[in-house]
Amino acid sequence: MTILPFLGNRKKRKAMAQDVKEFSELVKDQYTFLMEQLEKVLKDYFDLSARVKEMHTEIFSLREQLAQAAALQCANKECLQRTQSEASISEA
Repeated sequence: MTILPFLGNRKKRKAMAQDVKEFSELVKDQYTFLMEQLEKVLKDYFDLSARVKEMHTEIFSLREQLAQAAALQCANKECLQRTQSEASISEA
């Protein structure tokens, strides 16, 4: 009689060990999946960040060009903005 409970416990331990193994595999797979998703998010973030920097640079450049064009449209030849703008353009 004492042998049978011992065998029963062994089966339970095997079953529990199998459950733990399956659970740890599941956790490992989930961790791998989440890490891949995180890598994708970070890659997208840094790509977008670089694009935003390029857009800001372009916006500031266009603002500068717009200011120069607006100064050149000044109708009065003696307009202070126009003479400063023409001088800066001729220097460049």
